[in-house]
Amino acid sequence: MRYSRTGIIAVLIAAELFIASIIVVSASGLGTFNAMGDVHGLSNMSYAFPAIDAGDTPHVVIDDPSSRVTVSASNDGKVHVTDTRHIHGWGSAPVRVHVKKTADGVLIERPAASGSGMIFGLEFGGTTVEVPAGTTLEIRNAEGADVSDLTGTIAVRSSDGHISASNVHTADLSLTTADGHISLEDVAADKLQAVTSDGSIRVSNLRVRSGVLHTGDGSIHIGFADAGDVTVHAQTGDGSIRMNGIRQEGSPVDYKFGNGSGTLDVATQDGSIRVATNGAE
Repeated sequence: MRYSRTGIIAVLIAAELFIASIIVVSASGLGTFNAMGDVHGLSNMSYAFPAIDAGDTPHVVIDDPSSRVTVSASNDGKVHVTDTRHIHGWGSAPVRVHVKKTADGVLIERPAASGSGMIFGLEFGGTTVEVPAGTTLEIRNAEGADVSDLTGTIAVRSSDGHISASNVHTADLSLTTADGHISLEDVAADKLQAVTSDGSIRVSNLRVRSGVLHTGDGSIHIGFADAGDVTVHAQTGDGSIRMNGIRQEGSPVDYKFGNGSGTLDVATQDGSIRVATNGAE
């Protein structure tokens, strides 16, 4: 079948007019439509779930691969969840996160959307969670995460997005992202693991007994609050290594602080490594 030049041009013009009309409607703030064609003002949606009393040390599991997750300590010892979505364009209504009390804590998960999605525009959002400080936190999947002011065991996995932890004092802290940097500030951990496939690692005011800091591509900078008794094993595929401002020869390098009884394995395939104590650079 052959198409005339005039017919092709007409189709292209119609497509451009359709896209332009969507842009105009979206920019005017008229909202979006769902699968049934109803119009909704969805530019900003936020829903706070009722607080859940799950005890002082609940096991909180979060599985929300389409959102950035923020977790901090609550003021009342309960679990609070707020789901926020920002939408600009045309498409189906977003799927709200599900919150369920379990035998040992709380499960927070966003089910996969069925037959819905953005037709035109942009959708992004975040899930904010407040928990008792002693919570055992397990983030199974997210688009990045920020964790602060907690003392329980913490495990975070991000499919795409940076991870930060601040004012966290715990026996076990594990942070893993497939793509994004990792930042730690005022972290004390008996056991620490921070791994990213692509991104830098920045650590300040760290106290640790043993751990692993690895990146596939990026520099690693570590500032100890108190190096204690730990041996740092540092290795880079392409870059320099400095301990308290002194450039080390070759790679890998083993550098002992105190009696060196603990171990911190630091490695990057491409990037520099800087380790400092007591404000040294």
